[in-house]
Amino acid sequence: MLRYSFLLIVSSMLFQAHSQHQHFCAQSKITQKSASTKSTYLKVVASSSNLMNNYDVKFHHLNLNLERTNKNISGFVRTIAKVTSNVLDTFAFELHQNFTIDSVYVNNIKETNISRIDSLVKIKISSPISQNNLADVFIYYHGTAPSITGALGNGFSNGTSPSWGNQVTWSLSETRGAYHWWPCKQDLRDKIDSAWIFVTTDSTNMVGSNGVLTNIVTIGNKKRYEWKTHYPIDYYLISVAIAKYKPYILYAKPQYLPNDSILILNYIYDNAYNSTYFNNTQKVELNKIKPTIEFLCNMYGMYPFYKEKYGHAMAPIGGGMEHQTMTTIGFFDFMIDAHELGHQWWGDLVTCKTWGDIWINEGFASYTEHLVNQYLDPTNFMSNLNSVHNNIMSQPGGSIYFTGQDTLDDNRIFDSRLSYDKGGAIIHTLRFVTNNDSLFFGGLRNFLNTYKFSTATAMDFKASFEAYTGQNLTQFFNQWYFGEGYPTFNVKWNYFGNTLIIQSTQTTSKPSSVPLFITPIEYKLIRSTGGDTIIRVMHSNPTETYTLTINGNVTGIQVDPNNWLINKTIGPTKDNTLDVQGISNKLAINIFPNPTNEVLNIETNDYQNKFYEIRNVLGQIVLHKTSTNNYEQINVSTLPKGLYFLIIKNLSGEILVNEKFLIQ
Repeated sequence: MLRYSFLLIVSSMLFQAHSQHQHFCAQSKITQKSASTKSTYLKVVASSSNLMNNYDVKFHHLNLNLERTNKNISGFVRTIAKVTSNVLDTFAFELHQNFTIDSVYVNNIKETNISRIDSLVKIKISSPISQNNLADVFIYYHGTAPSITGALGNGFSNGTSPSWGNQVTWSLSETRGAYHWWPCKQDLRDKIDSAWIFVTTDSTNMVGSNGVLTNIVTIGNKKRYEWKTHYPIDYYLISVAIAKYKPYILYAKPQYLPNDSILILNYIYDNAYNSTYFNNTQKVELNKIKPTIEFLCNMYGMYPFYKEKYGHAMAPIGGGMEHQTMTTIGFFDFMIDAHELGHQWWGDLVTCKTWGDIWINEGFASYTEHLVNQYLDPTNFMSNLNSVHNNIMSQPGGSIYFTGQDTLDDNRIFDSRLSYDKGGAIIHTLRFVTNNDSLFFGGLRNFLNTYKFSTATAMDFKASFEAYTGQNLTQFFNQWYFGEGYPTFNVKWNYFGNTLIIQSTQTTSKPSSVPLFITPIEYKLIRSTGGDTIIRVMHSNPTETYTLTINGNVTGIQVDPNNWLINKTIGPTKDNTLDVQGISNKLAINIFPNPTNEVLNIETNDYQNKFYEIRNVLGQIVLHKTSTNNYEQINVSTLPKGLYFLIIKNLSGEILVNEKFLIQ
């Protein structure tokens, strides 16, 4: 009864924290570290990077002795690497100075010329290895993992669950904490082709890790858990979790696997497994992972590691860590579970190329929350999105993009407001700007397929998405990714006869960064007859006035009713002084892409009847159509390459637009 009450208190605290949008994924990764320690690490990284660039890691075999009760580590790590320099005469790696190196073998030769500067270890090879040949290195070591509360991560921890009392030892190496528990090369760009993680531990324990559990070997009163993964993996995603667990197994059956299924293996604390509280609350949340993984397979493409597994291993952390194929997690929650699952595509399948490109990981995992929320929990979608937008706008500035020393600051990398909330929200906006779900999700899948099992930058995503969709995203990225702040729309409107006038004046919270957000925006028209309707227009100037012919007696309007944009609104206010007199009848237009080779997209601010003509340089009409829409897509793929003119006329034949475009 006492434990149950305590768990209720913990659950209440978790709910309150989640409602404030301090991401639990971020909480489990953010720490602080002194500037002096960070500076020392910078020097080590700088001195070691050139040496470690001389080889490409192909395989790691971690064979370690670990217990749930302490942070003692002993055993060996085998590394097979391909030499990329002309000759490799020094094998360098990182290992925390807490550990004693017992012996090193390189291609079966015991090496004794070992030097260490802080965490950098250099092995002078007695028989240098020529380019394209393999270095097969065994490093035997022992010691106790350090306790570092740091911006460079505390890679290996031991603790007791405050809710269940279980002792647990676990790893969490993001961003640069892998060297806290095993000898490694910490380079995001050098993904490991495959890995074995063997852990020998007391027979009362179970060990969770990456890939497939291929064997459990009894060794006296201990057991060796043998995990193997055959997918490329980044150094910080290799993991272990040791505790008294019980497995809880689910199976997902996505449509792409009609005759097969995906194993979802969950390691649950043994004393939680059969408890009433856990089964009535946590397991209910955990069971939602099955439809979630099936849904994301439809949106992003097949779960990348379906031949091995997905799953969770519990540990006393404040949230989750997306270890490849087996997330380490503190508790189960629908949105957190969706976020960490989203990482399997965004972060694990495709990993950020530098920590400055963390948007590839955290932005898209946060967008996964919105996506899953929208389709699997729609009643909470808008309120959650509103909460995210409000958190972003709690400060006037802040950019997703950052450089320099910030890439060594976990507090900046995992900034909940910017890397998570804003990072995810602008992808929701990108879907709106794309204005075609087939193109949008096709663009996401194309990027994932192009960079699968590799690394990518934010600019790689931009280029890939542009190539797939034919849209130019320079303006979008300058405003939302590189830029700071958000727009506020001061909206007035009037309706008389069948004429609707909307006047919107935009200001921005950080005009020194983005003086004007040029963006499409929707207005929902509330009508007394004919039903409500949504119109889409472009906001391209500080003040925009839209004059529309609308039937059905407009009684009110809503700005951005589907929450596509991070924005604030003043009004909308009905202003009876707004009328058509003095309002310019110039047609606002946006044509893209230009040049094009397939389709020409045309956005205007006019819903009235218009005549579209496409003329060649000889003045001949080669295509024409009539439309009352403010958005048209004209297929020009059958026309010869060259210069053309788009001409739009009103009913009286007056030319409203005469724009050039190029077919290439």
